Amino acid sequence: MTQITRADNRNKRIKHTAIVALAAKGINALSGLITVPITLSYLGAEQFGIWMALTGFVAFLSFTDLGIGIGLQNALTRCHGNDDEKTPSSLISTALFLTLLLCLALCAVSWYLIPQFDLTRIIKLMGEGNQLTLLHTTQAFIIAFAISIPLGMIQRIYDAYQNGVISNGLLAVGRLFSLASVFISVQLGYSLAVMVFLYMTLPFVFLALGGIYLFISNPVLRPSPFKVKAQYMNQMVRTGGLALSAQVGAAIMSSGPLLLLSSQFGAVAVVPFAITQRLLSVVSLMTSAALMPLWPAYGEAYARSDKEWITATHKKALLFTLVIITPLFIAMSFFGQALIEWWSNDPNAVPSWSLLMACNVWAFVMAVSRANSMLLNGTNHFKGQAIYGLILPISALLIGYYYAENTTLVITLWVMVLSGELTRSLFLWWESSKVLGKINGGHVTN
Repeated sequence: MTQITRADNRNKRIKHTAIVALAAKGINALSGLITVPITLSYLGAEQFGIWMALTGFVAFLSFTDLGIGIGLQNALTRCHGNDDEKTPSSLISTALFLTLLLCLALCAVSWYLIPQFDLTRIIKLMGEGNQLTLLHTTQAFIIAFAISIPLGMIQRIYDAYQNGVISNGLLAVGRLFSLASVFISVQLGYSLAVMVFLYMTLPFVFLALGGIYLFISNPVLRPSPFKVKAQYMNQMVRTGGLALSAQVGAAIMSSGPLLLLSSQFGAVAVVPFAITQRLLSVVSLMTSAALMPLWPAYGEAYARSDKEWITATHKKALLFTLVIITPLFIAMSFFGQALIEWWSNDPNAVPSWSLLMACNVWAFVMAVSRANSMLLNGTNHFKGQAIYGLILPISALLIGYYYAENTTLVITLWVMVLSGELTRSLFLWWESSKVLGKINGGHVTN
């Protein structure tokens, strides 16, 4: 197969995966938009604030797979680029073994250790009425997330071979069932903990079915306990360790402000921010869905030294991102408050214009950062992201903590966005430009 044919196939897979991923993310985003007014009315402001704050907390848990998912995906992508059919089964077996251990460990933490902590020190409550709700919901969140870790490897496998059409299709169906579970929970009067558990786990049930089909139909990928190998543990953990640091940094920057503001100003006070962030997360979800197929495609092209395709595709990705997000940024600047009031049906949930713009700028910068991070991830350049990608968000939270004690919620958020996300975006831009220069000069190595 020639480079031109491979490039054409690569482009087709990117387009097909992006379309299905956009549909899946669209369903996810629509689900979030629909559930906000329903759950806000059903749960009340404080329990709704608990849900939003814990959503941010679970994003921090995304690093608990120790980067194994990323290590597996990049290793399988290299196998695909090098036409290696012997190694994948051992890589998958090893990854599933490690993530099952992590799943069991997290479940134990949720069941035995979480009840020993005073969770109200993390999320302030108005009184004692919702303390038990906070405990049970936190446990449900952690257990649901633990289950998602090994099942998430299924999506990594599909993505590594640029078959994200299947995994995203399964997740789309699962998210429709998640949406239905919210309506059922409200109708039957289920607790917040039960609602959260159903909402989080149902998509992964369908992903598990896709995994069963994948392993039955493709013996090359079929895992076995006898194929678990220490050498692949080291390989995935080594790559995943750097990816883990970058992943932690991204989680801190995306979810840390909500947790910090919740702890400093209370669950009720952050509702306008949480609502605005949830609405603008649609931008991040959609751009992420469209750009995510580039990650394995860059990796496969990198393994085959197709530098022309990598350079041209990166330029197209940046242009695509700007064309999509710029009109949305402008529209939200003028009509965001009215949209949020109509959507939430609660005047108290409407943000100030300054708060709206802080979230709007944040969403814009994150979208541009995503286009650059896909290039770095696909070409296995995690070191820079592991350093500045972790230091900058932590610094932003520390600065935000200082400002939270001396000023308003809005100013605190602006400080964190500018010192954390904007600065991180500039570093990503600089490193991606440097990597492209080295690729075209022939000096980059894995």
